[in-house]
Amino acid sequence: MASDNHIKFERIAEQVECWREELGVPGATFGLRVAGETYAGGVGLTNVEHPLEVNDETIFQIGSITKTVTATAMMRLVERELLDMQAPVRAYLPDFRVRDDEVSERVSVWHLLTHRAGWTGDVFTDTGGGDDAAARYVDGMADFEQLAPLGQHFSYNNASFCVAGRIIEVLTGATYEEALRELIFEPLGMERSFLIPDQVMLHRFAVGHQASEDGSRVLRPWAIPRGMNAAGGICCHIHDLLRYGEYHLGDGSPLLRPESLAEMHKRQTPSLPYLGWCGLAWMISGEANETRLWHTGGTNGQNSILALVPEHQLALGMMTNGDKGTALYDRFNKGVLREFCGIVIEEPTVIESLAEELAQYVGRYRGTMREIDLRMDGGRLFADIRYLGGFPSDEESPDMPPAEAARCGPDQLLFLDGAVEGTRADFLRDAAGEIRYLRFGSRLHPRQD
Repeated sequence: MASDNHIKFERIAEQVECWREELGVPGATFGLRVAGETYAGGVGLTNVEHPLEVNDETIFQIGSITKTVTATAMMRLVERELLDMQAPVRAYLPDFRVRDDEVSERVSVWHLLTHRAGWTGDVFTDTGGGDDAAARYVDGMADFEQLAPLGQHFSYNNASFCVAGRIIEVLTGATYEEALRELIFEPLGMERSFLIPDQVMLHRFAVGHQASEDGSRVLRPWAIPRGMNAAGGICCHIHDLLRYGEYHLGDGSPLLRPESLAEMHKRQTPSLPYLGWCGLAWMISGEANETRLWHTGGTNGQNSILALVPEHQLALGMMTNGDKGTALYDRFNKGVLREFCGIVIEEPTVIESLAEELAQYVGRYRGTMREIDLRMDGGRLFADIRYLGGFPSDEESPDMPPAEAARCGPDQLLFLDGAVEGTRADFLRDAAGEIRYLRFGSRLHPRQD
């Protein structure tokens, strides 16, 4: 007879197929680990141009979930007394520098892993496929602009984790890829986890897609630049993702001491007002009796999530190969949390606002990848968003259709339509109460006017 957990999972799996078709996501693999049992499945196709069915052994890119693995590897080096989280980066990379000389000197390893470095974080320069790719990327950061003072604000930062990956290389004397296999993959039995495309292509794997009026089209390039592997390069199947997630639900064995694992999961610094906290790479939400550790990932048309609920000893994961995959994994995440943990994640609620309350946010905000103009029209707030370049291309894209925005909390916005529908953002003020930043997509966009 099927267990209650199996019945719940099968019920959610049926919903996943319906959601996938509704959203137009070509394929997804998903699963959870609970009560010592693993439940996993796959739906849809790997590639609309060369279709194979997705199953629970199909390899997807996990994107930025990789950051938690990088942080775990660094904590292993802490235990080997090779690394100090509070030490300056220059203790390990003496020639490290960004544009701001004082930041170059003072930035610590802790700043890297908590997204508090403050410099521009979304430069996706391809430094080649050689073993020196990470070193060349970090050398190229010398001209990176400082968006905010060191340590002042949380701003999601890919480049910081590239620096962390380079530190791993220096301390181990190996490439990042070799070090991760020795430090993480092999001890945890993650046999289908890879960082080099040549290794992935030997197995059934998914490619990213973008939805269009004519259906889904394959996106290129497939791989991220090798120099950025420490920020988002891991590819694996759902069983390895859940195996890694289950490790973080344990006592630290066989990789770390319990206190080291607890340090990774500790609320290190506030992240976003509507999310909670940042640990060492992990995002942390929920109250003390229902803490959720999680991270998402996005590459070129592939989107993923890994979430842990320690109080319920549950790990859930989903990997998708469509640009609407974020909506799919959001539904899966909420469905599993509700069914297995009784946790209901509340949706943001629009706050009715006077025109003058919205008008205070009018202005131009410019980040590394986007320029956002907030303007009033008929007493309502609208955003004109222009993509400035980044991954997967440094080329600017045409302006997106305007999106309406409404208040959903103190100095918080919810975008109501368009390509950014459902996205939340917040404003950061200086000591005088003046708005200095719009934080959109977890990144700082300094106010220009």
